[in-house]
Amino acid sequence: MPGTESSCAQAEERFAHALQTMELSPTNTDGYVHFGDLLMLFNQATDGSLACDPQEKMSDDTFATTSTWYTEPCARNTFVIKRWEGRGDKKDAMFDFRDDIVHFGQKIQFVCNPVLVGGQECFLASAPRTPTSFSRYSRNQEVCINTAGNWMSVWEVQYLDPQFQMEMEGQAVPTNAPIALLHCGTRQHLASDVIKYKNDFGTEYEMFCKTFADIEKCQLGARDKRMLGDCNRWCFVSSIPTEDQLAGQPHPTGDDTAEGA
Repeated sequence: MPGTESSCAQAEERFAHALQTMELSPTNTDGYVHFGDLLMLFNQATDGSLACDPQEKMSDDTFATTSTWYTEPCARNTFVIKRWEGRGDKKDAMFDFRDDIVHFGQKIQFVCNPVLVGGQECFLASAPRTPTSFSRYSRNQEVCINTAGNWMSVWEVQYLDPQFQMEMEGQAVPTNAPIALLHCGTRQHLASDVIKYKNDFGTEYEMFCKTFADIEKCQLGARDKRMLGDCNRWCFVSSIPTEDQLAGQPHPTGDDTAEGA
């Protein structure tokens, strides 16, 4: 039927656009996160990457986010790191960040890959949970993409261990290292969990804001300390190992086994 063929063609075109291969583009190779980098954001609990879907509208100016199993860089799971230029809080006066490196304690924004949204600036955002506004399945604080770019789209990069957060503030944020992201507007941490979220791309995982705490013993068992849980643990990914790089890693061979025997 002509209508069915047209719908299939539109769906194929949409998926091809959203999943088109992208090359991660760190602006520097020093191992730190820089403003202007096109990166992925991985979650430890889901072993997946932050992704968005402009076709899944949540309101007139917002659309959905998920944590996706699709971990190859593509248009929907890569984001540009942007400096927050607006008014901050009292802590911002303690630091004078003039370089292009992202620092712990600094305010940042996540901008959707321009390829996905036709060049429009769309930001990762959240807002306080209300009786009518909450995440679809867990009913936690909703996380979405919007076009406002206001304080509700601002995040603070935090060192994962709360015992060392204060002394790490002002230090450069490395790639491929665990970090936490605090939502500045609500003081809750960005999170994802293995809560199934079904959409046109299959079964993915829900995104939301909630601070999880794992209690761990300090040295000598003197007292407990609270670490952020797996759901709050993220890392910036600036490169995906190639097959050649993986092949170059040392691994046991038949000859080595024979010699060991």
